Amino acid sequence: MLNYLRTLVCVSLLAVTFAAQAQQITILHTNDWQSRFLGFGPNLEYSPETINDDETVGGLARLATLIDQRRQQAAANGPVLLLDGGDFSMGTLFHTITRETGAELQLLTELGYDAVTLGNHEFDFRPDGLAQMFRSAQSRRADLVPVVTSNLQFDSQDPADDSLQAVMDDGLIREGLLIERGGITFGLFGLIGVDAAEVAPNKAPVTMADQVATAQRMEASLRADGADLVILLSHMGVTPNGGSQWHGEEVDIAEQVPGIDLVIGGHSHTPLSQPIVVEGTPIVQAGSEGQFLGELVLNWNEGELSIEKYQLYPIDDRIPGDPRIIAMIDDWKQQVTEKVLKPAGYYFDQPLVTTPRTLTRAYEDPVLGNLITDAFRRATQADIALTGNGTIRDDVWLGQSGQQSVSDLYRIEPLGVGELNDDPGYPMMKVWFTAADLKSIFEVLLLGYQLRGDAYYPRLSGVRVTYNNYRPPFDRVTKVELGGAELGYVELDLSRDNTELYSIGGTSYVGGFTWLIGDISYGLLDATPRDQAGNPVADIRQALVDGDLTQPGVQEIKAWKAILDHLSALPDHNGDGIADIQLDVMTEEVRILPASSLNPSAVLANAGMIAWGVYGLVLLLLILSAWLLLRFFKKRT
Repeated sequence: MLNYLRTLVCVSLLAVTFAAQAQQITILHTNDWQSRFLGFGPNLEYSPETINDDETVGGLARLATLIDQRRQQAAANGPVLLLDGGDFSMGTLFHTITRETGAELQLLTELGYDAVTLGNHEFDFRPDGLAQMFRSAQSRRADLVPVVTSNLQFDSQDPADDSLQAVMDDGLIREGLLIERGGITFGLFGLIGVDAAEVAPNKAPVTMADQVATAQRMEASLRADGADLVILLSHMGVTPNGGSQWHGEEVDIAEQVPGIDLVIGGHSHTPLSQPIVVEGTPIVQAGSEGQFLGELVLNWNEGELSIEKYQLYPIDDRIPGDPRIIAMIDDWKQQVTEKVLKPAGYYFDQPLVTTPRTLTRAYEDPVLGNLITDAFRRATQADIALTGNGTIRDDVWLGQSGQQSVSDLYRIEPLGVGELNDDPGYPMMKVWFTAADLKSIFEVLLLGYQLRGDAYYPRLSGVRVTYNNYRPPFDRVTKVELGGAELGYVELDLSRDNTELYSIGGTSYVGGFTWLIGDISYGLLDATPRDQAGNPVADIRQALVDGDLTQPGVQEIKAWKAILDHLSALPDHNGDGIADIQLDVMTEEVRILPASSLNPSAVLANAGMIAWGVYGLVLLLLILSAWLLLRFFKKRT
């Protein structure tokens, strides 16, 4: 009995000692807000003031309520941090006034984020636009949220990034950050990944330093400054690799810099239901656009870190919205109408069109892509219009009524900035090509999609393209036809003898690639952008469409306005005063037709030098093989 009591006392003392040493840490996290203040669903149906009465997923007012709830509950168990993995701006009408308001930074501050990092979309309005965003937020919030990005490099010879460098010099963007909470010192740093840097063309002249070298430097520096735990706020991303396997830049950085204790991810919009653990380092990511709040609970015991539990909390209408956030967002809606929409003849909550179903960006769902390219063709008055699936940034959500407001439809093509001004939105452009050039363009578009996935799937208007996958790359297009489903198509003569010019309309972002056909195809193909008279056009600014010939200079037509104008002009079939999207032969037609066949007519149709070269080589090899076989049999006899 005495021994039993001694054992019980020892166990109790050990438990008390462990409890004294072990500590629980809670990390709340989000990423890729992309200015999605009102969630997924028709904005007219979103009702954060009440619960259980709409289908909207997300909404930052609801996110704010959940953050407060989870933070209060977790604080009783130990220190709590709220962190974000970048791309908090760009994607909805709210970003159109971010330079004047710093609205996203204000919200991150109001919600109590301890640190955030920058993503590629923060540079969409160029370095000076990002600097304006910070200065506007700073003028309204003295306690601005800490922003941590460690691999920014500024160009001392180019003044275009001087205003952003001044923001960093003033401490609004930091290389690293130490936070002491509950007796634990957290060291935080941030990285913009390789892919994120590549898809941020407007960041120039800012560049990104090597991610691994920066991470090694920052981890060592933060440790030297007393950090117990080092956390990376990453805008780099992860990618599934089959089954439960993952790869991507965030996996690579955890493998190569083992001193990182935790990665808060972003960029790939991945809702991870469980952390990815790489060499003992957890990687977490919470989807995108305020759909989830991630909560990671860790145990910290004498320098050892372990995962206690992890959960992704969905944001929906079971959660009431925070009245403070609702009021802030309502005020910004009014500002958007006054500064951006009213001059274009629209307002934020204006009902514009009704959809019969959700229209998705899936490549096998043609309706949304057809509507967009039809809008671009109408705005540019071109023979052909094109865009890429990846530039379509949102689905059109059916919701309960199908009724879409201006703010819903803006999200379809929301990105970009002017070529001749700093106004939000990519401008429309138009250039002319020969039929042979068109074939080269479609060859590159098709191969890009086949090699790099659905985001590169081309959307077309005014044209139908047939291709044969049994043909060599860069020579798979067998037929190009101009026209449409209603009036029919006419096949083009794709030979070099056809010198007639055909116009292509699109955004400056997508249309700009036509200048790069030679580079993309490694010199195998070529296409020369021309004006209507056939003169080569050297600069994309010379190809911009003028929306008002009565005004001096070029008045840019924005892609978002082209879409609003086209959809609002559709017929009102049910007589409710609002245009209707119809599912018919025009909207549902497939404009890119695979026709893979080894039939000689399909193999040879409009074949170019690449196909003939491959066929000639194959024929030569067959002849050589036959000759060798013949010699072999002659020797045997």
